[in-house]
This record gives sequence, C-alpha cells and structure tokens, in this order.
Amino acid sequence: MASLRSCDDYQGLWRVLTMKTNFFLIGSASLLAAATGAKAADPVVMIEPVTANYVEVCDAFGSGYFYIPGTETCLDIGGYVRFETKFGGIQTGSAADGDWYPYVKTNLEITAKSDTELGTLTSRMVPELYFYSNGTGDDFAFDEAYIDIGDALALRAGYIKGYWNEDLWGELDNIDNVSRYNAIRIAYNGADHFQAALELDAMTPGNVGLSDTNYPKLGLAARLGYIVSDSNYFKFDAAWDTYNETYALRPWAGVGIGPGTFEIAGLYESGFIAYGPDFTAANWNDSPIAGTYLKYAVAANYYFNVTENFILSPQTQYNVASNDKVFWEAGATADWEIVDDFHLRTNINYAFLDDSWNQQNWFGWVRLERDF
Repeated sequence: MASLRSCDDYQGLWRVLTMKTNFFLIGSASLLAAATGAKAADPVVMIEPVTANYVEVCDAFGSGYFYIPGTETCLDIGGYVRFETKFGGIQTGSAADGDWYPYVKTNLEITAKSDTELGTLTSRMVPELYFYSNGTGDDFAFDEAYIDIGDALALRAGYIKGYWNEDLWGELDNIDNVSRYNAIRIAYNGADHFQAALELDAMTPGNVGLSDTNYPKLGLAARLGYIVSDSNYFKFDAAWDTYNETYALRPWAGVGIGPGTFEIAGLYESGFIAYGPDFTAANWNDSPIAGTYLKYAVAANYYFNVTENFILSPQTQYNVASNDKVFWEAGATADWEIVDDFHLRTNINYAFLDDSWNQQNWFGWVRLERDF
C-alpha cells in the first residue's frame, strides 16, 4: 500500500498548478485583447479630393464675361471712377467767369447674358453715385436698368437710356438731352449694318411741363440707321411728345477721313420737348434766350489720334434759339490715356456772345477717369 504524501509534496504541487493557471489566464487575456482591438478598429477609407469650382471664362458674348458658378449665365462687371471739375457759367449754372466746382462720379456696370430658344437673354443695371462740392449734396441714380431678349431683333423693357442721350465724340455739342425713361423698345440691329428701333417712353409730368398730375405721359422715339462702325455711320432720330404734340428731328453721320473721323449732326425742334435741349436753366436767366428752346442747330467735329494714346477733337456748333437769337460755339476736346484704362480728358469751349447776353464766354471741364 502506497504511503501518503508529505505536506511538502502538496505544497510543491500547489505551486506548479498556480504557475500554470497564471500563464493560462495571462495568455487568454492577451488573445482576447488582440481580438477585441481588431474588431473595434474602423476600416481605412480613401476620400477622393473635391475638385475646386474655378470660375470659367465665357467667350460666347465677347471678352470680360465669366460663368456664374453652377449656371449657364455669363456675367460681366465693368464701370469707371471719375473725378471732374467743371468751370464756366454754361457748365455750372452761373454767369461768373471764375465759377467752378469739382465732383466725383462712380459707375458700376453689371451685365448678365445667357442663350435661350428666343435668343440672347440680357439683364443690365448701371447704378451711379455722385458726390458734389457745390452745395447740392450727394446723389444716387441709375444710368439704366433693363431686360432684353433677342438677337438681331430684340425686345427691351426697363429703365432705358434712349438714343437721344447720345452725342458726338467730343461732348461739346448741344444736340442731345438726358433721355432716360421707363420704356419698351423693339429694335433691329442686323449683321447687314441696318438699325431700326421704336421706343415707347413713360415721360414724367415734369418732362412735359406739368406739375399738377401724378400720371406719366407718353413719348415716342425712333431711329433709322446704317452703322458700319463708330467711324462710318448714318443715323436719323425722331421723337414725339404726345401730350404737347411737339417733335424733334436729328440726322447725323460719321465718315473716316485720313487719320480720323469727321462727324456732323443737325437738329430741329418744333417746340419744347424733353428729348432736345432748351435754355430754361437758371444760368440763362439774364440772357436774351432765357426760357426758349433750341430750334435749329448744326454741330461738327473731327477727332483723330495725334499719337497712339492721345486723341484731339476740334468742334463747332451753330445755334438758333426759338426766339431767333443766333450764337456760335467752338472748342476742342483732348483725351490722353496715361496708362491702360486711366485717362486725362479735358475740353474747353468758347461761346461767341456779346455783353448783352450777360454770359461768360469760356467754359468746359477737366476729368480724370479710371475705367475697368
């Protein structure tokens, strides 16, 4: 019969079992931790880089346009900042020889275009800010704001700067007037150089000499033309005030001669009409033509490049007021492009008036302008 083990033998056996158990537990814990970590880790995902949405150039409507991101609409932003000083009574509203005042004008042109099944859809707005130094304060106005659809034949509606707002290159002539109205225009501007347009204008009561009504009156403006370029063209403008039943006619033309362009324009007004010039401003109050309108006028100029960036334009105009008083004006405009898009432009004009007119003879302006 085998003998019983001693106490020391049991203690040795217990130590061996304890060590094996500890190794087993530690190993199991290590395996469990490794398995748990592998299960909890997120899989690696490769994220594709996002393509930058760069502004794209739009060349469908000429230079300067770009696509509005995410659309098929092309946008163009331009304008200018101008510093100008006027001098002389006809320009400033005073008969004093030394009268002058500066002002600043900012012009922002925003044009949007897109192709449609009806032709090019255009919207355009041109806000302007004026900052004066003659005591009249500051001013905000729109030069124009309209919607236009079509190509060769187009319909335009909005606040339109009309054809009677245009003048000869040198800006010394007096054959135009501020003609901006809420209007509807249909116009043909074909590749064959012909131009024809009819515009229906909502004239304010003040435009027709009224002060006791809030209702606009209708005016009609029309143009026929053959326009090859800025240097070769013929235009004939007509306007009718339906309330006063007066009208105005203006033929004008330009032709390239030698190094420059010769322009000539005529004007006839049957009576007071907002489309044409008159002499109702305060600076004419003491003159023999105060309160009249310009019945007849002929203006001519010749502008040409003296150098690549310097243009000179002598100009003259013959005027007959509605009371048959006659006077001449003559002068010149010079434009120097100092660097690209930065101009110094000035004009000076002389009116052949005797002392009975109570008007100074010299007038004009000096302008610095940055275009963009």
